[in-house]
Amino acid sequence: MKKESIARWISVLHRQFQIYLNRELKDYDINSSEYIFLVNLYEKDGISQERLSTNLFINKAATARAIGRLEKLGYVKRTRDPNDSRAYLVTLTTKGLEMRNFIKTKLNYWTQTISSGLTTAEADDLVQKIKKMTMNALDEIKGDE
Repeated sequence: MKKESIARWISVLHRQFQIYLNRELKDYDINSSEYIFLVNLYEKDGISQERLSTNLFINKAATARAIGRLEKLGYVKRTRDPNDSRAYLVTLTTKGLEMRNFIKTKLNYWTQTISSGLTTAEADDLVQKIKKMTMNALDEIKGDE
C-alpha cells in the first residue's frame, strides 16, 4: 500500500486557506500573502521590517513588497528607525488597527472549520506535530543558506 504524502496534504490545506483568506479579505484589498504581516504587528507593533521577516520566515524582498503595498493601502506606515537610519519601523495605522477584530474572527472561524471533528487533545497533538515538522523544515532550509 502506498504511503500518503504529508507534504501534499499540507499543501492542499495551505492552498485552501489562501483561497478562503483571499475571498474574505477581498473587500479590503488585502491578500493572503499580506494579512500575516498585520497579524504579526497586532502582536508587536512598531517593529522593524527586518524583524518582521525574521519572525515570519519570509525573505526581506517579499516583506518589503508586502509592507509597501499595505502602506499604500493605508494599513501601516513606515518610519526610519531612530537607532538605525538604514532600517524602517513598521506601525499600524488606525485603518490597520480597525482590521484586527475582523481578521481575528476570520482566522478563528478557519481554525474551527478545519479542526471540526477533532478533540481538543487531538488538535493540540496535531499542532505539536506540525511545529516539529516546521522546525525540521527550517533546519533543512538553513543548511542551504
